[in-house]
Amino acid sequence: MGWSSKRSEGPADLISVLPEDLLLEILERLGSARAAAGTSLLSRRWRGLWTRLPNLTLSLHDLPFGSIQAALHRAARPGVDIYQLNIRVAGQAGMIGAGSFSSLLREAASLSPVELRLTLPWNLQVSCMDVTLPSFHRATFMDLRARALHLTVFAKPYAASNGCYVPFRSLERLSLSGCHIDLATFIPFCPRLRVLRLNTTGLIDMSNIAVQSASLEELVVEHGNRWTRRTHVSVDSPVLKQLTASFHACGNIGVSILAPMLEKVWWRCSYAKPIYGHGLWGLSEVGLNTRETHSGRDACVQLPSVHVLSLHLSPVQVSVSFPNADLSFFAAEIDKHMVTSFSGLHLHLSTKGHVFGAFVLHLLGMHRIHTALRNLKIVLLRSEVKDACPVNCLCDEPKKWRTETITLADLENMEIEGVGGEDHEFDFLKAIFRCAPMLKTVTVRLSDGVTPSVDWCTKVNNIFMAYPSVECNADLVSRAKAVC
Repeated sequence: MGWSSKRSEGPADLISVLPEDLLLEILERLGSARAAAGTSLLSRRWRGLWTRLPNLTLSLHDLPFGSIQAALHRAARPGVDIYQLNIRVAGQAGMIGAGSFSSLLREAASLSPVELRLTLPWNLQVSCMDVTLPSFHRATFMDLRARALHLTVFAKPYAASNGCYVPFRSLERLSLSGCHIDLATFIPFCPRLRVLRLNTTGLIDMSNIAVQSASLEELVVEHGNRWTRRTHVSVDSPVLKQLTASFHACGNIGVSILAPMLEKVWWRCSYAKPIYGHGLWGLSEVGLNTRETHSGRDACVQLPSVHVLSLHLSPVQVSVSFPNADLSFFAAEIDKHMVTSFSGLHLHLSTKGHVFGAFVLHLLGMHRIHTALRNLKIVLLRSEVKDACPVNCLCDEPKKWRTETITLADLENMEIEGVGGEDHEFDFLKAIFRCAPMLKTVTVRLSDGVTPSVDWCTKVNNIFMAYPSVECNADLVSRAKAVC
C-alpha cells in the first residue's frame, strides 16, 4: 500500500521566480556590493547571483587605512566584476609608508575597476618616496586625492604577447588633486584621455605643467601656490576645446598653448604684487574667458561666443614705478596670456586719484589689442579716500595724450563705469571718439554716490552731440538718482 505526504507551503516567493535579468536589475539598484551579497541568504535562487552584476559598486568609506587592504582582498573573488571602486580613508593624522600605500594600490588594481575614486585625508601623508602607480587597464575614470602624493609610472610601455601593452589604455577622464606626477611621462600611457583635471595646490615642486595629448578635449588646472618659483605651463593638444586654468604667481610665468580648436576658455593669473607695467601702473591680474552672447531683440537666440581679455591694474609708489616707456616688457607679459583670439577688453583700474588716460591709450595701442578690439569696458575702482597726485606726477605723462590719435578701427562699443566727473575723464572720452571711427554705442556710468552737476551734464551732452551717429547713454539714475 502506497502512501504520500504533502509538504507544507508558505507564502509564494513571487520575486525569486522572476527572470534573472530582472533580478540582476533589482540587485544593481541596491547600490552597494555588501547589500547585494546579503541577498544570498534569501534563497538558493539568489545565492551568488550578485557576482554577475554588470555594474557592481564597492564603496569603502571612512575606514582606517590599515583595514582597507584586507577589505579589498576579500572582495577579489573569481567572477566578481568591480565597476566602481570608491575608497575614502578615515581621517587620521600621521604618515604612512610608500610601500604600504603601493601595496594598497596593487590590491585595488587587481580588482580591475572601470571607475576608481581614492581619497586620503589631508592630515594623512604618504612618505616622500615615489609610489608606483600600477596598471588600471580597464579604468575609464580615475579620481585620486591626497596631500603631496608622489606618483611614478613605468618608464615606457612594455611589450606583451599581443603587441605593445599600454597600462592606462582605456582611461578617458582623470582627476588628480595633491598628486605629483610627471605628466610628460604619464600622459603617453593614456591614448584615449579626453578630460584632465589637475589641482596642484600645495605641491611646491610641481611648478612646471607640461601636457601633450592628441586626444585631450578638456583641461582644468588649478595652481594656487603663492610661494612657487617661476611657473611654466605648456599645452600641446590639437583637439582641445575647453581650457580652465587658475594661477597665483610670484613672478612672471612661462606660457605655451597650442590648441587651434579651443572654443571655451577661463584663464586667470594673479600676481603676488604688481608686475611689469608702464610708468606708474603695474599689472596685478590677467584673465581671458569665454562669454555667451544673445541677440538683443531675442534673448533666446544665442550668438557665437566671444572671448574677453581682462586686465587688473593699479598705480604703484613713484619710487618703484616702471621706467620701460616702450611697453615692451609689459606687452610681452600680457601677450603670453592671450591663449586664444579675443574681441573684448575689460580694464579694472584702481585709480587712487591718478589720471589714467595716458596709460590706457598706450595700452590700447598695443598691436594685438588694437587689431582685435571690438568691445571695451573700463571699470574705475576708487578708494574712499582720494589720494592727491604729487607735483609732476607720472600718471599724466606725456601730456600730449589728450591730442594723440591711435587706431581703433574695429572698436564698436565702449562702456566706462565709475566716473567721477573730472576733467581728465572728459579728455579721455573725447580721445576714444576721435580714435574709433566705427563706434556704435558709448555708455558712461557715474561712480556710486556721485551727484552730477549741471556743468558735468553740459559737458557730456556736448561730447555726445558731436557724434550723432553713435548711440550714447549717460547712466545716472541707478547710481546717483539724478537725470541730466
